Amino acid sequence: MIRKSATGVIVALAVIWGGGIWYTGTQIQPGVEKFIKDFNDAKKKGEHAYDMTLSYKNFDKGFFNSHFQMQISFDNGAPDLNIKPGQKVAFDVDVEHGPLPITMLMHGNVIPALAAAKVNLVNNELTQPLFIAAKNKSPVEATLRFAFGGSFSTTLDVAPAEYGKFSFGEGQFTFNGDGSSLSNLDIEGKVEDIVLQLSPMNKVTAKSFTIDSLTRLEEKKFPVGESESKFNQVNIINQGEDVAQIDAFVAKTRLDRVKDKDYINVNLTYELDKLTKGNQQLGSGEWSLIAESIDPSAVRQFIIQYNIAMQKQLAAHPELANDEVAL
Repeated sequence: MIRKSATGVIVALAVIWGGGIWYTGTQIQPGVEKFIKDFNDAKKKGEHAYDMTLSYKNFDKGFFNSHFQMQISFDNGAPDLNIKPGQKVAFDVDVEHGPLPITMLMHGNVIPALAAAKVNLVNNELTQPLFIAAKNKSPVEATLRFAFGGSFSTTLDVAPAEYGKFSFGEGQFTFNGDGSSLSNLDIEGKVEDIVLQLSPMNKVTAKSFTIDSLTRLEEKKFPVGESESKFNQVNIINQGEDVAQIDAFVAKTRLDRVKDKDYINVNLTYELDKLTKGNQQLGSGEWSLIAESIDPSAVRQFIIQYNIAMQKQLAAHPELANDEVAL
């Protein structure tokens, strides 16, 4: 009798889980299409820095998972980034259907979720230099989890890479947001072993770079919150010898909305913690910039119009893309 009851419970759970998987699987493609529509609608409003179109292809829906490829096409190129018209950035997306994505279960996470996804950058004509810099490894890989309530979490793994005179080690960033949007976003991240080769004899190194940011968007237009970016254990090196050391170089940003007003106050602070030259302690320093009653809508429109004007200029005069003074 007990054995029959246990069997019945297992069968019932399997049916419920299977029904949940089928239901969540049916929500994936409509969700992708809505995301694409919102992105392309923003393009029509001139909200993108470049003329980009988002699309997807090869959607393959299974019972437990789905696969598709997301593509961002630069319709008119981006001359300042050496991107030609029509070139694309593509991502392979593998989605595990909820309510209990198998990968999450394997990591001990039994909280129900709409889906979990693994996103990988595709190696193509445009992105090949990134793969070369990462020694033919995927430069970035993202793991995403989407909750039923609309919140999401993302882990972004960054591979060690060398871009000319700039290199870094492994890195990882986490993004947590509410409402499946960037309206409320918590970011934490770290990249190790940063090196900037200024010349054959001079370089600057940092043991790590960290970022910690908590922001939200009030009424869909007022950015508020705090962020802190930090380079830790910075060394300035000349001919193999340490010239100077800095315990930390910190940049802090604070955005506050003016009470009952359509403006924000901005506070930027830069800190130099314990500058040392040889055996001599040179102390620490701090510099702040405060701007009050900034109209975010006006700033946003200025940026949009500036980007549009720059695109037109670069399209008419491609040679300006290599002219830093002109830009």
